[in-house]
Amino acid sequence: MKKILENIRYDLYRSMFRKSYVVKIILIAAVCLMSQVDVLRDLYYGRSLEGYDIIGVYNFIIHFDRFKIVLLVIIASIYTDSFCVDFNCHYLKYIIVRSGLKIYIISRIIAICISGIIAYIGGVTVYFIILASKMPLTELENPIFPQEAFASFEELPPHEHAWLWLTLTSVLFILSVLIFCVAGFYLSIFLTDSLAAICMPTILYFALASVTFLFPEILYIPAYGNNVLLLNGGMWVNYFYKILVNIAGIVLFTALSYLKLRRKGYEGVL
Repeated sequence: MKKILENIRYDLYRSMFRKSYVVKIILIAAVCLMSQVDVLRDLYYGRSLEGYDIIGVYNFIIHFDRFKIVLLVIIASIYTDSFCVDFNCHYLKYIIVRSGLKIYIISRIIAICISGIIAYIGGVTVYFIILASKMPLTELENPIFPQEAFASFEELPPHEHAWLWLTLTSVLFILSVLIFCVAGFYLSIFLTDSLAAICMPTILYFALASVTFLFPEILYIPAYGNNVLLLNGGMWVNYFYKILVNIAGIVLFTALSYLKLRRKGYEGVL
């Protein structure tokens, strides 16, 4: 346990304690703003934002791929290419000798997830602070985004449970992003190129979204990052189903990464 905690601390230091990490948090906030053009334009010109609310705007942007595609590049650039850096700098074997292959993989994946979650929370928080000076958290009278937009969350009305709604929605969304970042880490073992590793989560998401669009909605990849209903049984059944699918995907690509490096002979490196 001590060894894995030391490795996680080392990986978190590498992924988060640098100037570029702050830049990426700012970029996430900027992407949130740019994903709703009407709001951005009205903010720029100082126009009234009557009828808009923070929850409505946030719910709108997470349902559109233009937000998720750019966000994937930003979050993937934090630490998804860590294997490529280790490999190309020729100290991969030394790190695995010190920690062991299982700990190396688990530590890298945990760092990818934690650094990605904190960056997303930071960026969205900055975004909310900017909006909070111009619009309320929820709008009950003549909202631009009516309550019908939250129909799949009928058991959790946002005007009654605003912060809980934001938290649950954000957790689901960021997990759906992280599964592609972890998939990018797995693919980086084959590619060993940092730029390819950073771009691969976006390419993979775009390809799968395009293909699964042709199949029943339960197979549509983007639906696993928002509050669209996929199963009968109401909000909570759908919510925990999506959470489990996303976590299972992260675990799957973690296992595949370990098996691939094991086949390459890294487990027995001494």
